[in-house]
Amino acid sequence: MNKLFGLDERFVMHRYYSTRLAAVVGVIMMVVWFNYEFLVNHTLRLDLAVISVAVALTKVAAMVYYRLTH
Repeated sequence: MNKLFGLDERFVMHRYYSTRLAAVVGVIMMVVWFNYEFLVNHTLRLDLAVISVAVALTKVAAMVYYRLTH
């Protein structure tokens, strides 16, 4: 079935790497936007701060979980 649709390990790994890269770029852009709003417009955007902290905590929790279980 996998040969029919061209799904192999390389495809899955490329999809994994691209998703991970997109998440990292998204978080960096969100942090830059938060700092820009704070430094230039003197506006504290708590929604951006909460999302950045949530992503960071999720990343750390996943790293700890995978380290303990694998």
